[in-house]
Amino acid sequence: MGRVTNQITGTARGRVGNLVYRAKKNGESIVYPYNPDRKKPDTPKVIESNNKFTVINKFSAAVNDSDLLKQIWKTYRNIKGKCAYNKIHSFNSIHAKTDFLSKLAVILPGGIYLDTLGFKHNDDYVTVSFKPTEELIQNINSPFVAIIMIYLNTPVSKRKGPNVLDHNAYLTVEKEFSEHKFVLGKLVKINSKKYKKRFKIIDDYKRVRVFLSLVFDSASGKRMWTHSSSYIYKGAELDLEYEERSRKILEKQNKQNKKPKSAFHEFRLR
Repeated sequence: MGRVTNQITGTARGRVGNLVYRAKKNGESIVYPYNPDRKKPDTPKVIESNNKFTVINKFSAAVNDSDLLKQIWKTYRNIKGKCAYNKIHSFNSIHAKTDFLSKLAVILPGGIYLDTLGFKHNDDYVTVSFKPTEELIQNINSPFVAIIMIYLNTPVSKRKGPNVLDHNAYLTVEKEFSEHKFVLGKLVKINSKKYKKRFKIIDDYKRVRVFLSLVFDSASGKRMWTHSSSYIYKGAELDLEYEERSRKILEKQNKQNKKPKSAFHEFRLR
């Protein structure tokens, strides 16, 4: 390994012939010999970490695709990350499992809490139900936007050809409402616009979760929103199975760590 300093042409990066340059923050470049046979480690821990990274990447990208959600995430200066995507990623990374996203993930980190109570769909529409809280009724002002994001995980069957189902997929719909008629304690149903055959794919997945957020400007002109954990529409039994497997693995590891060490010491004469 070597270092290159005081470069005239700037900081060097990437591969040049048989040398690989990596830039440091102080402007220096570190030089490595190129090794075409270098392979990434494939230990169980590395594979698990890579899978979790893929799960949280897809979630962060889906949330970041919404301009409204992106703008709100940018306002949180106390969350790690320079941009909205990085903030979403860092805040929810703890909820990424090896092949799915935990039910505790959120599409917004704060605001007025709103518990989602129901979800229905047909091929063309989705409907989300909730009961407005006193805090929401006191602050909400018309118009408002409802953001519904549907998380699809674990396909029922593996398709072949161009229509292969993604293991982690997201459907996001947004709809603006000109007014609200919320009443404290009374169930409210939010219907999406009509999207021909868009929601038929939901039936092809075993684990389905629904995120809901209402975004609006209060009477004073302040931007406000609601937040909640995901609503489990399908797949609660899959979560229980995962938790049970994790518990057994942890118990096995604890037993191995508690095994008494042998008091016998071997001595050799030289």
